Amino acid sequence: MTEPDDGRLERWLARILGGGAALSAALLAAGLLLELVGGHRGASAALANAGLVILMATPILRVAASVGEYLLERDWLFAGLTGMVLATLLASLLVAFR
Repeated sequence: MTEPDDGRLERWLARILGGGAALSAALLAAGLLLELVGGHRGASAALANAGLVILMATPILRVAASVGEYLLERDWLFAGLTGMVLATLLASLLVAFR
């Protein structure tokens, strides 16, 4: 097992969460603004839906990045546990979209 670089993982996770939240907020704001300004109902709904999807996908991407980092560190226990969490999240998405 290689020496873990907790700082690198934390930086990646902060970028993922911050970027996902910022992109989601921008899309939601654009959808709301478009709705308030003038009747582009389809476009505003699409922007709002994209913002919500990104907001919900951000934590899943965070868990996937953690799995990747643990695999790179050869930390098999945490990679396996985090992989189970990722599998549970993905399974819940499949059930939700059915």
